[in-house]
Amino acid sequence: MAEYSFSPSDQTMSVFKRYGMPLLFVCSLTALILIGVHAGMAWAVQKIVMTKSENVALNWATHFNAEMIDAIDIAERGSLSDNQQRVVDAAIEFSEIHSFAVFDINAELVYSSDYGVVKRQSDRNPDVHAQRVLGTGSPFIDIFSHPSDTENPDVFAHVFVPAFDTDGRAIGVIGLFMDKTESAAVYTKALSLFAWVLPALCAFLYALPSLAYVIKREQAHARTEKVALLSRFDQLTGTLNRHTMTHESKQLFANRGQLENVGVFFLDIDTFKGVNDEYGHEFGDAYLQFISSVILNNVRSDDLVGRMGGDEFVITLRKVSREKMREIGENILKDARAHFEYKGRTTQASVSIGCYLAEPSVSRKDALHAADLALYHAKATGRNAMVEYFPELDIAMLRRREIEARMRDAMRDQEFETVFQPITSPQNKKIVGFEALLRLYGNDGAPIPPSEFIPIAEESGMIEQIGAFILRDAVLNAKAWPEDVFVSVNLSPAQFKRGDLVSLVADTLQELDFPARRLEFEVTEGLLMADEQRVSDQLVGLKQMGISIAMDDFGTGYSSLGYLWKYSFDKLKIDRVFLEGFDFDKNRYGQIIETIVTLGHKMGMKVTVEGIETQGHQEMLDHLDCDQYQGFHFGKPMPADQALRALAGMTAESSSDTQ
Repeated sequence: MAEYSFSPSDQTMSVFKRYGMPLLFVCSLTALILIGVHAGMAWAVQKIVMTKSENVALNWATHFNAEMIDAIDIAERGSLSDNQQRVVDAAIEFSEIHSFAVFDINAELVYSSDYGVVKRQSDRNPDVHAQRVLGTGSPFIDIFSHPSDTENPDVFAHVFVPAFDTDGRAIGVIGLFMDKTESAAVYTKALSLFAWVLPALCAFLYALPSLAYVIKREQAHARTEKVALLSRFDQLTGTLNRHTMTHESKQLFANRGQLENVGVFFLDIDTFKGVNDEYGHEFGDAYLQFISSVILNNVRSDDLVGRMGGDEFVITLRKVSREKMREIGENILKDARAHFEYKGRTTQASVSIGCYLAEPSVSRKDALHAADLALYHAKATGRNAMVEYFPELDIAMLRRREIEARMRDAMRDQEFETVFQPITSPQNKKIVGFEALLRLYGNDGAPIPPSEFIPIAEESGMIEQIGAFILRDAVLNAKAWPEDVFVSVNLSPAQFKRGDLVSLVADTLQELDFPARRLEFEVTEGLLMADEQRVSDQLVGLKQMGISIAMDDFGTGYSSLGYLWKYSFDKLKIDRVFLEGFDFDKNRYGQIIETIVTLGHKMGMKVTVEGIETQGHQEMLDHLDCDQYQGFHFGKPMPADQALRALAGMTAESSSDTQ
């Protein structure tokens, strides 16, 4: 496992050994002095607070005896006089006193500023502090403190002082609860100056200059080391960041031996954007950390692992054989396939890997290029796999770039062509609709198969523009057809990503004044698997407009039946592969086709069979009550003008039959 961590440098250790003992001695001596002085300071502050609190309480009691301390009168009247109430309110508002209480000669509470006059009760116990004051004739003071959010604690004084009448007789006790925080802070601040003078003097005479020097030096070293750490690693995953990975891999390639092979992995997390969109970025970050831990756990301690951005990682393996490189890659794939769970949400993890074993003569740039091509091939052929570079990938990349450039030119110059393949009725073999298909020709005039250019259009982002083009062109041509002839258009998963497909279709139909009932969209199982919720919502919106939805290529996916139950399709199109199989095993494939037709009808769908190319195909299907036929036997894809002539010929034939 490759671990990226830091330990104290040799320089730091030597500094500690040189200054450790002197610093330990000086710090210990200073700490003892500080503890002693601060303990004395705390005792002094408490004594001052007690004395001041007692004086305040006695003065307060003496000043207000005439107004407040007739405890018997208070108890009998059941309330304070107006003048007494004013005195109480003013005292609490403008002094340190938070509350006070009056106790009678029996030490029983008769008045509290918090609760008012207290009625006498036979079973009430006298206050122990009031009893003590009445017994001794001396005040009682309790000082206590609580931690606070400020630098000084909250300090409170609970003071009990005797109260006397004008003849000097004890008539009760006054209990005061005072906030001495401010006063204590003043005394603490004054005394703390002295508390720091003595230790500071000692530090100044011997320790302070040397201690400051060492601390400053070590702080500077720590800051430098922290900056180096932050600038070297990706903070989310713990792998090397892009800059560091690039720099260190360049050094690795430059300094390798003449017989030393270097392995390069390009790794990409499968469907990471979908995970982020569905579960949120917090889940996505945790997912990235999981994958990075899988990588780090499977590489060796001296290998390099870097996050190059987003969900892409590069791994450089030192002095590795092809067998070891494959072993490491397979282990990463296996561990990455685990179910990933975070805060109760789970997803199936997987990665795609492209790898290349660079011999000593191969440069770093060429090695990364080869691994990148292998990664692209791994993703294009299904993901969740590792692909080792092979030379044909360079040819494929050149071909891809050539096709991508040709598509851009074709969009700019409107050189895409829409052709239409007839869909016929089994009963009278007349055309009931056309499937619109896209055609593209290379610069040399040779056709480029849709199976080749459509995936490139999806990956490059051009499919949205191309999809809008074929929809518009198909509808424009269908407007010239009879009202009972529909047009069918294929939809790509990429057209659903933005979430605005429904509005795009609605605007197109409204602009061209074309009825939604004459439009059919064909979707594949791959589309439904891409982003079920987003696709489902948009399919519902299209159906609500009156557009027919057909499942295309039924039977080629492993879970198509499940999708038939989940989505309300209007039509089922049986893939041509079954008729190809029928040519080799008529019995078996005939039964399979019959079963699918029955299933479709049971679920309330029309059934169209694709790939009908021979009279034998038609004769077998004529016994199965299919709804629509499509294939070369009834017509190949044709240009728009030829499709219009075919419809016109069909109309003319119908007219002659009627006559």
